[in-house]
Amino acid sequence: MRRLNTFARSAATLLALSLLLPLSFAARKETPETPVDKAEAEKWITSSIRQMYKIDELNSQYLMLSSSRREQYHYGIALARIASIQSGGIQDGYNTVTWQDYTHNGTDYLKFFGRARAEEFAAALRYLSTAAREEARAQQEGTLRQFQAQAKTWREASPKPVMPEAAREHQVLAEYAFKQRETEKAVREYKSAIDIFPTWPEGQFNLATLAGEQKDYDTAILHMKEYLELVPESPDAQAAKDSVIIWRDRISSFQAEENKAAAQPRKASYRGH
Repeated sequence: MRRLNTFARSAATLLALSLLLPLSFAARKETPETPVDKAEAEKWITSSIRQMYKIDELNSQYLMLSSSRREQYHYGIALARIASIQSGGIQDGYNTVTWQDYTHNGTDYLKFFGRARAEEFAAALRYLSTAAREEARAQQEGTLRQFQAQAKTWREASPKPVMPEAAREHQVLAEYAFKQRETEKAVREYKSAIDIFPTWPEGQFNLATLAGEQKDYDTAILHMKEYLELVPESPDAQAAKDSVIIWRDRISSFQAEENKAAAQPRKASYRGH
């Protein structure tokens, strides 16, 4: 009789558990494949990185993170320049999300406690990356529209305005850095010169060319277009237009690869990690 009572109690316990399990799974809400808006994407970023990283800055174009452990590592993600995002890898026992900035040759990755958090971060990063590209494109178009009026005034001016001394100093430093093969410094100095004196055709052309070599295609396109606004009849105008076509194609290729990766079916994950 004692054995029968023990068996009955065990059966009752199993039955109760079987009734509770479906409820526990139903309480865990399945994560949508993409956030519904930017606010939710930012919330997913914050939720997924807790315990491993902290956000130093998050705006429409950049996500800056640092590790929360004793060894400080810093990560800067230019959202509009993301060429690919991959989740599902394993590194040192952690799930990972890998991404590539198309101005860089290598990839970067973050570690996560569990696949669900990694997938949540990847989905949010995809959303913010798409939004950043759209915003950057709109800003570029607005900047170019404003510059067109300025370029028209410069083309019609006779004589042409003289470059200010402050801009000329940056020109000297830019050209010297280029000769020394210090490309990043040359780019910074050209940018500084153009900020002061934007109607400098040679500076616009050189900055565009160097930015293109560094795979910073958005910057390259903008400044080459500004060059063409200043000197549309230049002997190298067609070559400049061809460069813009090539740079646009490179951006489109990266975005097509990311869209293809984003469209791959992913296993369902659950909120509440």
